[in-house]
Amino acid sequence: MARLKEYFALLLTATLCLSLSACGSSDTDTAGTGDDWRNSGVVVGSGTITHDNEGSVDVLVTISPESAAFYRDEAEQILFDSVSFPMIIPDAEQAFNAISFDDRNDDGESDVLVSFIHENGDTTELIWLWDSAERYVFREDLSSVTISEDDTAEWMDDSYLDEYVGLWEYLDENLWLRIHEDATWEFVNDQDDVIESGTLWADEAGVTLHFDGSGDVLQLDRTVSGDLMDIANDGSLFPVEAIQSSAPYFTRNGLEINAAMDMGTFLLEDGVCNYSGLGDGYSRDDCYWEVIKNADYTHDGIREIQFDAICYIPESSIPYFDQQYFTITSSELYDFNTGMWLTAASSYNNSNRGENYYLHTVSWKGNSYLIEFAYSTDWQYNVADWAMVLTKSYIVYLPEGYDSLVFAAETQPDNYKDCAKRMQIDSISPEASIMDIDTLEPYRALYFSICY
Repeated sequence: MARLKEYFALLLTATLCLSLSACGSSDTDTAGTGDDWRNSGVVVGSGTITHDNEGSVDVLVTISPESAAFYRDEAEQILFDSVSFPMIIPDAEQAFNAISFDDRNDDGESDVLVSFIHENGDTTELIWLWDSAERYVFREDLSSVTISEDDTAEWMDDSYLDEYVGLWEYLDENLWLRIHEDATWEFVNDQDDVIESGTLWADEAGVTLHFDGSGDVLQLDRTVSGDLMDIANDGSLFPVEAIQSSAPYFTRNGLEINAAMDMGTFLLEDGVCNYSGLGDGYSRDDCYWEVIKNADYTHDGIREIQFDAICYIPESSIPYFDQQYFTITSSELYDFNTGMWLTAASSYNNSNRGENYYLHTVSWKGNSYLIEFAYSTDWQYNVADWAMVLTKSYIVYLPEGYDSLVFAAETQPDNYKDCAKRMQIDSISPEASIMDIDTLEPYRALYFSICY
């Protein structure tokens, strides 16, 4: 929380410096003014600010529709402090009447009062009281705002606001902006905890966020593509349907890529189970898995990968049965970023490539990736030192920019009932995230990255 407060404070400072320093470097400066910004014509008032820890500082005041900025009374334009208005005041420069830094609550610290007289005679008085932790805190209870609806109509049109209502992801910041229909907003994290909040104003160019408490302001400009740009901090936001952490799902949940393609076999404890009848003699034991890539090439923006996933079952993992018995292994494909199970079920098959090609769409950081795959299985018995060898031969088609496909070899449940349930899991929880799939033990599986 402290880091974010510092971050947003820096946003405000950067924004003010960018927007207001330009006023002091006007191309219309006349001969004789030199480099003294005070002669540029942007100063609307002056005063003295007094704080115990800073002493008394003479300042000059500039006004914009969003804020009042206080600069040191020196030839070089140096920002000393500022206050952000709780609303846009479109005629602020023309309607500005006065500013006061009097101590309004007798604590020995300068407070701020800014007053406006509008063309229609309405008056607006905004008051901020000093707080050593938050600096100037806007006090709605002490202020009075009488801007008429006619005055505000030109800058606050509900039709503009409607275009921004919803959820926006701040790229690479693990931060989301939620904009509500009542012109309020919140910054939230991936747990939907509110980090900052406030009110906003919208127009065709973008939105202006006003932060509750601190009075900070952040301008987000709308791009041609409809995204939002935080120019002051070189950031960008784009609309999303739901909060999705910037950290990949596997990383967030501590699921590691613990096996490697083309690197031989890897032990999977309890990776195979055997039983006869309806679960008679159910037991599970160890097996070994390896993944071998057979082909990998890209054409027309589509990457095609062919690989074999091979399970080796030793004699010691097959108990003796005096009747027909079943040997079961489990393995599936997942998406590393979202944890989605790429379910091989009838509801996800058939494409223009033919029958039994399973299709899934993975959405991650504003992008959608169509994954297509097909596979075949081949059981062989008494191969070299192995009692059984299962080969699953895959062919997958991925968008060229997608690199998050994972093959998982999974352990077996410790009882027949859960084993039988797992055989129906494709109809119970298709496309579920791996941590949410019943009967699985995600932390005991082997994970191979297929795209490397």
